[in-house]
Amino acid sequence: MEKLSDQGRLRPWMGFVLFGVLMAFFILVCAPLQQNLGIPGLIITELAFLAMAVIYCLITRVKIKEVFPVKKVKVRDIFGCILLILGAFPVSMIAVAITGTIFPQSVSEVGDLNSFLYESMSFPVAALVVALLPAICEEAIHRGAILSNFRSLKHDWVIVLIMGLFFGINHMSVLRFLTTMFLGLILSYVVVKKNNILLSMIMHFTNNMISVTVTYLGKSAVSEVSVSNIDYSSLLGTYLIMGVASPFIITLGLMLLYPQGHKKIRFLYAGILSAVMLISGIAMTAVTASKNMLVNSTVSFQIEEENKDSELVTFDVEKDRSATIVVVVTNAEGDYKIKIDGDKGSSVIDAEVPDGKLRTLTYNVDLKADHYTVTVVSGSNSKGEHPAFQIVVQ
Repeated sequence: MEKLSDQGRLRPWMGFVLFGVLMAFFILVCAPLQQNLGIPGLIITELAFLAMAVIYCLITRVKIKEVFPVKKVKVRDIFGCILLILGAFPVSMIAVAITGTIFPQSVSEVGDLNSFLYESMSFPVAALVVALLPAICEEAIHRGAILSNFRSLKHDWVIVLIMGLFFGINHMSVLRFLTTMFLGLILSYVVVKKNNILLSMIMHFTNNMISVTVTYLGKSAVSEVSVSNIDYSSLLGTYLIMGVASPFIITLGLMLLYPQGHKKIRFLYAGILSAVMLISGIAMTAVTASKNMLVNSTVSFQIEEENKDSELVTFDVEKDRSATIVVVVTNAEGDYKIKIDGDKGSSVIDAEVPDGKLRTLTYNVDLKADHYTVTVVSGSNSKGEHPAFQIVVQ
């Protein structure tokens, strides 16, 4: 990595000390500020990071323009940065799912964080506070002041690894440790190779802006309670499948940013990794579907006067859970009603099957621990028909 003209005044051990000071300041001052003041406390925290970075330069008497190097940005670099962030976003989702699976108690952080960041802010304010401020202030302290102490190290990968770990630790989140560490690795790699902190700021802003946008788009559809009780183990397979293209996208981004260090064999590695992700994702999704499946049954019978109310299927729910219930009726023109009742008196579904070529009922429900019975009630115009009822509860 390119060294500073005043590099002799900085040593790697000073980077560890500065990070220690940053963490102590965050825990003792910034965290209480955020807890007591909310969003104003978060703004003060970010500005304090920026001030700390500038003050460190003044204390060590190194050139600020070299600690925070800003160079002309090429179109090639912009595309490379965008590809890196787009490729990294699915990987971040996978990282969160892995952590949430290993440490399920950490999932509550999602609801707490969303409540803290987005309940009291409009979209434009969130874009400023959650996307723009961290992109400037956190990059100044991490990829600026702290990273400069490690420029004398011979191996760039060591610098990138240290800075990635620092970034993950600084966010003080079990659930987000892997994803913030991965983001820190990418941002640090770009600064190490391009010596342009403006690029990492653009990438940091883009990454956070994607998160803000996705959160606000899904805000009306996802309640805080459901977010706080996400079962990430059931989503890991889906996330792996969604991220199949990420290795190629990241490799292409790295090639655009640092063509002189690119090797064609990296695309082969990307292909192998994508194949592993796809196979693993399909296998995990199949296992999850099988594990979550309560009922998957097809029943067909002749409608007679004596069996207009027919109990088709029973199933047990061992503990409270959410479920999706799908009922498909074929080979039937008459009127039918589907009822699902629990032995303890709960009525889950009592609904008419809609008319049409595809007669389907779909419900997302909360099931209590109980023994349930699926009953079909046929109308007077259904006598003599031979319908088929497919019931899926998962």
